[in-house]
Amino acid sequence: MSYPLWEESPTEPCSGFPPDVGARLRPLVPGLARSAVEAVRRRAQSHGPPLEPGDAEAWRELIVSAVYAFIERVEGDRLLGDPTRVAEEFRAFGADEARQGRTLERLHAGTRAAVAIAWRRLAITDTFTRREVAVLGEALFAFQEELISAAAEGHSEARGAEGDRRQRARSLLLEALLDGADPASVPPLAQAARWRVPERVAVALLLPEGTAWVPAPPSDILVDAERDDPHAVVPDPDGPGRTRLLERALRGCTAVLGPSVDPGRAPVSLARARRLAALVRAGVVPGGGVVRWSDHLSTLLLAHDTALVAELARERLAPLERLRQPQRDRMADTLLAWLESGFNANGAAERLRVHPQTVRYRIRRLEELFGPRMREPDARFELELVLRARRLLGPLESI
Repeated sequence: MSYPLWEESPTEPCSGFPPDVGARLRPLVPGLARSAVEAVRRRAQSHGPPLEPGDAEAWRELIVSAVYAFIERVEGDRLLGDPTRVAEEFRAFGADEARQGRTLERLHAGTRAAVAIAWRRLAITDTFTRREVAVLGEALFAFQEELISAAAEGHSEARGAEGDRRQRARSLLLEALLDGADPASVPPLAQAARWRVPERVAVALLLPEGTAWVPAPPSDILVDAERDDPHAVVPDPDGPGRTRLLERALRGCTAVLGPSVDPGRAPVSLARARRLAALVRAGVVPGGGVVRWSDHLSTLLLAHDTALVAELARERLAPLERLRQPQRDRMADTLLAWLESGFNANGAAERLRVHPQTVRYRIRRLEELFGPRMREPDARFELELVLRARRLLGPLESI
C-alpha cells in the first residue's frame, strides 16, 4: 500500500497514513525524549553553564508534547491534534529564552536532535515500510519547521518587549546619575538596566556632525540620543583603549568628555563637559573624535571668566594701544612667541616664520613700549597669560 506525500497545510491534520500509525509511534516517545534532552545538555555544557534540573524537565515536557502532537497530527484526529496548542507552547518557550537573554541555539539543538533521533529510529525499525518512513520523515521535518517558526515568533516578540523595557530602565538610570540621585537608588536601577556600576564614570556631550548620525555604542555606555543635547555616561573612561573604542563607537560625532568622577558626582562631570562643549561649538577648541576635558584645562581656565581676563589684558597690554591695529597684532604675536621661546629670538623667529633680525627689531621696540617690566617674572607671567588668552579667544580689549 502506498500513501500520499505531505501535501496538506502544516496546520492541518495529515491523511492517508495507516490507522495504527499512532500505536506504532508511541513506544518510541520516551527514549526519543531522553536522547534529545541529553543532546541539549551536552550542547549547553560546551557553550555555557550546564542545564539545570528544572530546565531539563522543561525540555523533556516540551519534546514529549511536540512528539505527541505530531502523532496526533498524522493520525488525523482533529479533536486531539489541536494545531495551535503545541505552537503556543513553542512560542512561549521561545519568549522565555529571550527573557533569559539567550538565543534560540538551544531550541534548535533540541529540535534537531529530536528529529534526527526520530528519523534514525524510523529508519532502522521494521515497523514501517520504506515508503512509510519517507512519508513520515517529510511530515516530521515540516512539523519541525512549524514549531521552530512559532518559537522564533515568540523569541522576537519578547526580545522586542525586553529591549523596550531595558531601554526604559537605562534611560531612568542615566537620568538618575545625571540628576545626582541618592546613591542607594542607583544599584536597583542598574540591576533593572543590566548595567554594572563602575568605580568611575565620565559624562560625554555628543555633538553630531550630520543629521543622519545614529549612535552605536557598546552596551556598557548609557546613551540618550533623543535629547536636544545628546549625552552619554561612559564607565571606566580612563581604561586602556577606551578613547579608541569611543571614537569607533561614536563615529559621526564629537564626544566632549568630562572629567572622570565617582558615579555619585556625574553631575559635576556633565557641567564641565558642557563648558568644554561650548568652546568646541565656538571653535576655540577643535572638534572631532573624543575631546577630553583633562586635555584642555588651561583653555578652560582662561575662558572661565573672559571679562576678568579682558580687564587684565587692557591693563597689561595698554602700551600696545599706541600702535595701529595691524602693527599691534604683529607685536602681540611677536611678544608671545618670544616669551614662549624663553627670550630666544631664533626660537621666536621659527614660531613666527620670519627672520631672526625681524624679531630682534620688534623686541627692541617692545622694550621701548613696556620698559624693564617686560623682563620681570610677575609681569612676564601676566603678559603670557593674556597673550595666550588673546590667541585663543580673539582680541580681548573690546570685551
